[in-house]
Amino acid sequence: MRFDVKGLRGYDLCMFAMPRGEHTLEEVVEREAVAFVLVYGCVQITRQRSGQPANFSLHATPSAPLLLVNPGTYCVVARANSLGFRGARRKGTRS
Repeated sequence: MRFDVKGLRGYDLCMFAMPRGEHTLEEVVEREAVAFVLVYGCVQITRQRSGQPANFSLHATPSAPLLLVNPGTYCVVARANSLGFRGARRKGTRS
């Protein structure tokens, strides 16, 4: 479940709540980045390459935010009831 918090020029910021076991797919394309900053809980993020099983998993926790910068499709699974923020830099923005 996502709630739009603020739309900044070139960036999106949403608050999300995920009960344990809920999952979603997150797609990162070239020149975009997605960040997960948790207030409570834990989410596991895996990436699968075509025709192969997921080769790694990353965890975002309140003490360890996570930034996705490599293009691809990621599966986000709530390992525990989670509440946090999801920020995205949209395509075409410059630093």
